[in-house]
Amino acid sequence: MNFRLTVICLGFVIAAAVFATAGSAYAFQGEPDGYNGIAWGTPLDRLSLMEYAGRQNDEPDTELYRRSGDDLTFGKARLTAVEYGFAHGQLSVVTLRVNSLLHYLLMKEEAIRRFGPGKEADPHAERYIWEGEQTTVRLKSAFDMS
Repeated sequence: MNFRLTVICLGFVIAAAVFATAGSAYAFQGEPDGYNGIAWGTPLDRLSLMEYAGRQNDEPDTELYRRSGDDLTFGKARLTAVEYGFAHGQLSVVTLRVNSLLHYLLMKEEAIRRFGPGKEADPHAERYIWEGEQTTVRLKSAFDMS
């Protein structure tokens, strides 16, 4: 099973999603096997302190939850939310949200520190990707950086 982690911040996204297709044959530096101590594929009913937050727009079968008491930092970035997505009752996506360009840049700095330089997905936009054996991390910015 392949998971995708994408970073979202009010136009930026860090999220992790599960795909049934085969992933890359290579791990990347610090490839996560989940987030905040919750492994990919963990059933929702085995977790406590989860609060329903809605459905994921681009994945209608994915229900979003927030966990009370979560650490709302990623490196030096201050997060506005951590959303855990469950497809068919199992953790498949994690989205980290920030609300400013500053916190997006701090998030990008931390992602590069944790995962290595990554690959620039679009030379004309702030988009980076790290592809591993079971996790794909995507960092996206909606801010105009020009």
